[in-house]
Amino acid sequence: MRDGAWKASLGLPALGTAAITVALVLLPIDRRLAMEILLVLAMAQGWNLLCGYTGLLSFGHQAFVGLGAYVLFMVVNTTGVSPLWSILAAALVALAVALIMWVLLRRLRGAYFSIGIWVLADSLRLLFAQWDWVGSSRGMVLSATSIDATSFADTVFVLALGLAFATQLGVFALLRSRTGLALMAIRDNEAGAASVGISVARNQLAAFLISAAVCAVAGAIYYLSVLYVDPTGAFDIDWQIRVLFIVIVGGLGTVEGPIVGIVIYFGLRELFRDAGDLFLIFQGATAFAVPLIMPGGIWGLIHARTGWQLFPTRRLAE
Repeated sequence: MRDGAWKASLGLPALGTAAITVALVLLPIDRRLAMEILLVLAMAQGWNLLCGYTGLLSFGHQAFVGLGAYVLFMVVNTTGVSPLWSILAAALVALAVALIMWVLLRRLRGAYFSIGIWVLADSLRLLFAQWDWVGSSRGMVLSATSIDATSFADTVFVLALGLAFATQLGVFALLRSRTGLALMAIRDNEAGAASVGISVARNQLAAFLISAAVCAVAGAIYYLSVLYVDPTGAFDIDWQIRVLFIVIVGGLGTVEGPIVGIVIYFGLRELFRDAGDLFLIFQGATAFAVPLIMPGGIWGLIHARTGWQLFPTRRLAE
C-alpha cells in the first residue's frame, strides 16, 4: 500500500476516535462515569489485542490493574514525585512482571493458559494482602503532598482521555502493520502462521506485554482518582469480567467490538443502577444470548449484514 493510501486509511479512524472521545466530554454524564468508561475501553482494547488476535484467553488481567495502582501509590508515597511520573513507573513494572509471567505461561495453551494466569493474578492479590509495607488488607492512602487539588479532577480525566485515545489508535495502527498481519495470521491458524515463518511466540509476547501495560496504566489512573487502593478491589476479578463481557458481546477480534460492548455494558449498568441485582441478571442474560444468536458479537453481525468497517484492518494489495 502506498504511503498516501496508508495515511488516508488512518484519517477516518482518527476522526472517529476523536469523535468518540469528544462525545464523552460533551455528553451530559457524570465526569467520573466518563472517566471510567474511557479507562475500561482502553483495557478492553488491550485485552482484545491479546485474546482476539493471538487466541490467548486471559482470565488474569486484573493482576496488572492492581499492580499498576499499587506501583503508583508506592512510588508517590515513597519518593514524593508527581503521579504523572509514577504512571510511567507503573507501566514499566507491569512490563517486567508480565515478562516473568510469560516465562511461566508461554508453553500453556487454551484453558491451561487461562487458569494459569488467573492463579498468578490471585497470588499477587494474596501477596499484597499480606504485605505490611503496603498496608496489607487495609490498603494504602495516596499522599496528597504532590497533588494540586484545584486541577486534580481535570488532570485525571485528561489522563484517562489520553490513554483511551492512544490505545484506540495505537491498536488500530498496530493491526495495520506487519505485526498486525502476523497477529491476524496467528489468530486464524497458529500452525499455519508458524509454517510460513511467523514467530508465534514473539508476536504473542508483544501482544501480552502491550495489554499488560495498558491495563496497568488504566488501573493506576483509576485508583489515582480515588486516592485509595486495597488488594480486594484492585485485584478484583470483576475487572476481568467487565472486559470479557464487553469484548465478547461487542465482537472479539475487531477494533469496533469493544466500543459497542462499552455502550451495552454501561447502558445496562446505568439503566439498572437502582434496581439491585437486576443488572447482574441482565448482564448474564446478554452474555449468554449474544454469542448464541450472534457468534461474532454485535459488531460481527453488523459487519456481516452491512460490510461496514469503522477501523478497517485489512490491507489490500495494489
